[in-house]
Amino acid sequence: MNPAAPHILFVNEFYYPDICASSAVLTDRLPRLAAARPDWKITVLTGRRAWDDSTVLHAAEESHCGVRIVRVDRPALPKRSVLQRALGFLAFQRNALRTARGLGKIDLVVGTTAPPQGAGIAARIAKRAGCPFVYTVLDLYPDLADTLDKLRASSLIYKRWLKKDTQLMQQAAAVVSISTPMSERIAQTRSVPAEKCITIHDGFDETAVAPPTRDTANRFAQHYNPQGRFVVQYAGNMGLSHPFEAIMATTRQLEGERDVLFQLIGDGPQRGYIEQHATAQTQVLDYQPAERLWEVLHAADACLISQHPRMFDQALPFKVYGIFAARKPVIFVGNPASEIAGWLSEANAGITVSHETPEQLTAAIRRLQSDRAEAEAMGQRGYALFKERLQSSAAVEKWLTLFERVLGGG
Repeated sequence: MNPAAPHILFVNEFYYPDICASSAVLTDRLPRLAAARPDWKITVLTGRRAWDDSTVLHAAEESHCGVRIVRVDRPALPKRSVLQRALGFLAFQRNALRTARGLGKIDLVVGTTAPPQGAGIAARIAKRAGCPFVYTVLDLYPDLADTLDKLRASSLIYKRWLKKDTQLMQQAAAVVSISTPMSERIAQTRSVPAEKCITIHDGFDETAVAPPTRDTANRFAQHYNPQGRFVVQYAGNMGLSHPFEAIMATTRQLEGERDVLFQLIGDGPQRGYIEQHATAQTQVLDYQPAERLWEVLHAADACLISQHPRMFDQALPFKVYGIFAARKPVIFVGNPASEIAGWLSEANAGITVSHETPEQLTAAIRRLQSDRAEAEAMGQRGYALFKERLQSSAAVEKWLTLFERVLGGG
C-alpha cells in the first residue's frame, strides 16, 4: 500500500462477521469501496465481542476483502439492560480512542450512531489526526431516547446531549442520514445547511437473499412449515422501537384460522412479551445464521415491519431492503409519514396499517392470503422499486462521490 494513499477510518461498534444491521451494511459497503478505489486505505475500528453472543471474541485484527479490521475490547453486557449497554458504549469509546492513536496517518474519519454517541468518537479521532469527519446517522439520538421514554426532552441530560449533537453535526464535513424524513428533521432541529445534510439509503445486495440454485431445497421452510400454510413473518430485532401489541392482537384474532402461520424470528427486550402472548399458530424462533437469510425470507408469504409511530423521521428499519430484494409483499405497521409507507404506496408493494387498530392488520393478512396472485404481484413491484434505486451499488456510488469531495477539500 502506498504510504501516501488516503486513509479512511470507519468507526462502528460491530462489523464482519456480526449479523446486526449496522454491521451488515458496512460489511457489504466497505469491500465495494475498497474494490472501487484500491488506491485508498480503508480501516474499520470495531468491537471484539460478537453482537449475537457476547461470549464470542473475534480476532483483535484481520483483513477481509481489502478492508483492515481492528477490534477493541468491551465488556460482555446483556442487551436488555439500557444502563449496562450504556456502560458498554463508554468502554468501547475509551478503547477505540486509545487504539486509534496507533493507526498511523488518517485522512478522514467516518463515525456512526452505533454506538449512539459514535460521532463523538469520530470527531475526537479526527481532531487529533487533523482531518475532517463524516457523521452517519443510523438512528437519530437523543430524539429516539425521548420517543422511547428513556429520556425526557425537558431534562438537562437531553438538552445537553442535543446541544452536543448539534455541535458535532455543524462541525462535520457532511451529515449523512439513511432516510429523507431523517434528513429533513436534522435540518430543522440542528440547523445543518442543506448542502451538508445528505440522504444515502443503506441499500442491499440482492445476492444475499438469492437461492444458491433454482433447485436448492428450502430447509427452513420444510422444517418449520411442512404443511405449507400461509406464513406471516417478522424477522429481526425485537426491541422497544418495534411495537408488537398489534401483531400479537392479530395472532389472537386469527387463532382459529389454521392455514395461517406466524413466524416471529429474532431477539430483544420484547421477546418475553411475544412468548407470553404467542398462540398455537405462532412460532417464536431464534436469529438464523446470515447464510440462511434467503431460506428465511423465501419461507414467508408476507413480511411484517413494525416501527414506533413517532420514529418515522428518526430511524428506518433495514429489513425492508431484504424483503424487497426477496420479492415479498410488505405489511408495514407504523406511521404513514414513514419513507417505507411512501415506498409501499408509490410502488403498490404492500400495505400500511396502524398500531392503534389491529383489525387493519388482520384485514391486510386476510386480503393477501385470499389473493395470492396480488400478494406475489406486490412483491414483484417492490423488487422493481428496489432495482431502480435501493441496491447497495447505488449507495456505494454516492459514498464514493462524497468521499472524493471531502478528501479533495470540498
